[in-house]
Amino acid sequence: MIYANDYQDCPYWWEAAPRQQLPSVAESDLPKMVDVLIIGSGYTGLNAALQTARAGRSTLVLEKDLVGHGCSSRNGGQAGTSFKPSISKLEKKFGRDSAIRMLREGHRALQYLKDLIQSENLDCDFEQSGRLIGIHRKRSYERLAREYQSIPNEVKHEFHMVPKTEIRQEIGSDFFFGGCVLPSHGSLHPGKYHSELLTRVLQSGATVIDRCNVTRLEKISSGFSVHTTRGTFNAANVVLATNGYTQSQFHWHNKRILPIGSFQIATEVLPESVTSQLNPRARVISDTQLVGNYFRLSPDRKRQIFGGRVTFTEATSESGTGVLYEQMMKIYPQLTGTKVSYAWVGFVAYTTDISPHIGVHDGVHYAMGYCGSGITLSSYFGMRIGQKVLGTKEGDTELDRLEFRPWPSIFQRKPVMAAATQLTRLAENFI
Repeated sequence: MIYANDYQDCPYWWEAAPRQQLPSVAESDLPKMVDVLIIGSGYTGLNAALQTARAGRSTLVLEKDLVGHGCSSRNGGQAGTSFKPSISKLEKKFGRDSAIRMLREGHRALQYLKDLIQSENLDCDFEQSGRLIGIHRKRSYERLAREYQSIPNEVKHEFHMVPKTEIRQEIGSDFFFGGCVLPSHGSLHPGKYHSELLTRVLQSGATVIDRCNVTRLEKISSGFSVHTTRGTFNAANVVLATNGYTQSQFHWHNKRILPIGSFQIATEVLPESVTSQLNPRARVISDTQLVGNYFRLSPDRKRQIFGGRVTFTEATSESGTGVLYEQMMKIYPQLTGTKVSYAWVGFVAYTTDISPHIGVHDGVHYAMGYCGSGITLSSYFGMRIGQKVLGTKEGDTELDRLEFRPWPSIFQRKPVMAAATQLTRLAENFI
């Protein structure tokens, strides 16, 4: 039995930031008209709302569940530049100049997050602890070193390779061949970050209402007639900020993102002598596998938090716990017998080109598709989409002209995705 006596089927982050005890949201009736409706109360929606509300636009944020119930309170708390495609792939597709400008967006995203936390005095346990990328094989180590060394000076960032002879200085494990450290990356408490953002949004004059699902948008001369489970009203502008939780009524957007369950577990409280040995520099850690893992210590350094993309098909926390526990034991055999106190799952949104997308379709503004890098990218592109609604030049991004392609319908079939999971895991043995 791997579950602790106090096991809870919910995110560890809810211990310090319970969804039911967030800053007060509106219980009042819906307004008849708003300047800006934002659908989704995660990082994207709240950062957009900060822009529009502070600019004097009447702003309403609607959430179909409890506020912040989705991946904004379910992620691993790892913050990095995290623009997924490599410079070589981007350069081959878009040319050198465009590739550099696209990578800059990732750097700007991380800097925006740091500046936002500092300027707004957000109490969210942010720490620039650096990231360790665990590398499984010699050829992967050499490939990653070449990739980082080849990054143009315009977007080069600090890194250093860690050979196997020195890997114990970074992690209490011999599982990896070596590693790569990115010092500018960091960590935060996702639940606290969301709660602090929500407080700032409410202070800015925006209205936030949860448990109110938008069922249909109807275009009218003044913008949109918005149909919800609590009534109908008009909105001049609409922002769709639902990412991996985009529902089928938003058909065009729904077909362009692939929700993938990202599972996590948190151990019982561990002795300081153990946690300091597991992760002596308190890095955020990820690896180079196709179906990779990511892990870190809790902000108080008392628990090991371990996550990964276990399956493309099942979406209950228990369905991923056993696999994650097994993976954690492979990396940290000294944790054998340790109990799991929390287990949870959230949906990340992947796009066909593994890039985020921002723009306007049929009058609806959107920002989504962060491909597992949602803390920085959703915060940054949420801010940018808010600026776009305001019509300011600052809202322009290098991704504005990026074609947003739909996923082939075959990816909606569970047996196909289950097979894809198995094939991906098999492929790990050959790359």
